Amino acid sequence: MSASDGTVVGTTLIVDHGSPADRFNLVVVAEGYRQTELGQFAVHARQFADVLLAMAPFDEMQCAINVYRVDVASNQSGADDPAACGGTGAAPATYFDASFCNAGIRRLLTVDDNLVRTVVDAQVPQWHQILVVVNSPVWGGAGGDVATTSVAMGWEDVAIHEMGHSAFGLADEYEYWAGCGVDTNRDNHPGPEPAEPNVTRDSDRATIKWRDLIAAGTPMPTTSNPDCTRCDGQASPVPAGTVGAFEGAHYYHCDAFRPEYHCMMRNLAPFCAVCRREIRRTLEPFLAKCYAPTFHGSSALVCFFKTIGWVLVLLVLAPFVWISSIRCAFKRIVFRIRNCRAGNADSCREL
Repeated sequence: MSASDGTVVGTTLIVDHGSPADRFNLVVVAEGYRQTELGQFAVHARQFADVLLAMAPFDEMQCAINVYRVDVASNQSGADDPAACGGTGAAPATYFDASFCNAGIRRLLTVDDNLVRTVVDAQVPQWHQILVVVNSPVWGGAGGDVATTSVAMGWEDVAIHEMGHSAFGLADEYEYWAGCGVDTNRDNHPGPEPAEPNVTRDSDRATIKWRDLIAAGTPMPTTSNPDCTRCDGQASPVPAGTVGAFEGAHYYHCDAFRPEYHCMMRNLAPFCAVCRREIRRTLEPFLAKCYAPTFHGSSALVCFFKTIGWVLVLLVLAPFVWISSIRCAFKRIVFRIRNCRAGNADSCREL
């Protein structure tokens, strides 16, 4: 169960927002798809890209991202599903040897990371994040620079969650390891302070990592777990989207706090404000300095009168074009003049 169990077919750029030298390059790789199933993988890869780029904050940062699809055919479908974790015992011959039941947890899905990197290094050498999509209906995934996901129901959110770890350095915000009611050693976080930006042991309003996002009227801590021997099942006492300090995070029932009650890094809800900020911070260097405006085309007569007004604005801006923001505004107006009749629907068109 290795590279002898399939073949690398090729690579397709499915979301093109510019040179790979300038963009954040996400590579989606097939695992456990037979040659005849690669058409379905193409659908899955496109589906994932569409879900990702429609989700906040990726929707506003999508111009920073390229997405590539690497087609890899395996001799057999699926992934190893050991009976030791309650699985079927299946052990198909697949290219990257995908397997559930790692560290005794069925949902923890891994592949041969080194082999994946070797393949992607050859196909997309300027990659930043790899996502291996495993052709199995069993729920699972894992983080890392080689993230994995199965194609169980809701798998796109699982994949984005795993990317939260590997691409953006976010921690798990849920309060268990193996599961609520299963863990016996997850009562109190032992320390030290977690390095990730979205979990903390500090619930002090004045010193907590995300203090600038907390409203003055939000209680701190916002929730406290009354029984540290179990997951806290209480409802949120504050409206959705409120940033505070909610106890139960980083795999522990108590002494660890998350920024919001719900988040992609806890229960596959939309990303919390702290996570959104970290994603933006990571992707901002991959945005171009100036993008063309989007607008509908106009008639020749309308464009004539618009151009007169735009030229007057250009005359006002001309002495200040040495300022980068003014220079971009100048370019955008010139673009409008030149493309007034045709319009522009591409929000990622670089100037």
